[in-house]
Amino acid sequence: MADTLLQMQKSYNDPVLNNNSILFDEVINFDGDLAYNPFNGEVGILATGLYLIDWFVAPQSAPGVTSVMFKLISSTGQEFESNLPSKTGNMCGMAVIDVETAPVTIKLVNRSNTTVYFSDAVHAKSNLRVVRIDRIASDNSRCFAMDQFTHVLEQLVDLYAGKTVMIFSTRLAAVTGTLLSLYKAPGTSSAPLMIIGDPPTAMNTTLITVLYFPDSTFDESITFLPPPNPYPQNCEMDLIKNFHDYLSEGDNIFAVSGSATEFSGTITKNEYGIIVLADEATSMYVITPYINTLEIVETEDNLMGKASKTPITIKTE
Repeated sequence: MADTLLQMQKSYNDPVLNNNSILFDEVINFDGDLAYNPFNGEVGILATGLYLIDWFVAPQSAPGVTSVMFKLISSTGQEFESNLPSKTGNMCGMAVIDVETAPVTIKLVNRSNTTVYFSDAVHAKSNLRVVRIDRIASDNSRCFAMDQFTHVLEQLVDLYAGKTVMIFSTRLAAVTGTLLSLYKAPGTSSAPLMIIGDPPTAMNTTLITVLYFPDSTFDESITFLPPPNPYPQNCEMDLIKNFHDYLSEGDNIFAVSGSATEFSGTITKNEYGIIVLADEATSMYVITPYINTLEIVETEDNLMGKASKTPITIKTE
C-alpha cells in the first residue's frame, strides 16, 4: 500500500463558479506528506517525489456553453486538462507531477467559462486522489536492488570498459566477456541490457546474481543509492535491510547465490541491495536478494579485532 495518499470527495451540491476551484468536503483517505485547505481547494504536496493525481467531475449543467472543462493547476505553472463534450456526464483526468522542490500546491479549477452545476441525484459530484508513486516502486526489494545495480553498472561501464567480466546468474552456466556498454530503450530507467563480448552479446541484467572482475580492483569513486526515506516496512524491503544490518564492511564471508554460485572474500562495501567484495587485484558485486546462504567466517585476525582481507574465490557447481 502507498504510504503517501490523499483521496477527497465533493458531496455538497453547491456549484463551482468559472475560474474557481472545487472545494472537497469529504476526506476519504489521508496519509503522508500531503495537506488540504478546504477553504480554497488547494492540495499541498510537502515532500519531493513523483506523484500520480487522478480525478473525476460529474456535472449536471453549465449554462451558455456546449462543453465543460476542468484543469488541474499546480503552483509551478503546470496545467492538466480534462474535458466533457457535453454538459452532463462523468469527466475524468490524470496527471503525473515530478516534485523536485517542495512544497507544491495543486487545485482542480473550473475553466468552462461558466458556472458548473451538479445534481442532487449523484452523491459524489467530484473526486480527487493523490498518490506518491516512486515510493510504491521502492517497496519491492528486487526493484530497489535492480535500481541499485543499474546505478552501479552505469559507473562500471565507464570505469571498466574493455575489461574482462565474469557474469553469474540464476542459470547454471557463467558467461565471460569484455565489458562494452549498457542499452536502455527510450523512456526506460532501470533493468538495462548489459552488452559484452565480440560479437556484442546482450545480457539480461534482471537474472544477474554476481559480477566478477578478475583483473580489476574496486574503484573508490563508485557511488551507491541510499535506501528510501522513510524506509518501507514490509517483508520484501526487510530482506534487503536484514542483509545490510547483518553484515559489516571487513567481514570475511562464504556464501551461495543464484542456482549454485559459491563465493568468498572480504566485504569492501556493504550497501542496501548490493555488497562489494574486493582484494588487491579483483572485485565482485553481489545482488543481495539472490543470496541463498551466507556465513561470516571467523579468522584468527577477526577474533583479535583486526581486519583480515581474504582473496576472492568464486565458482559455479
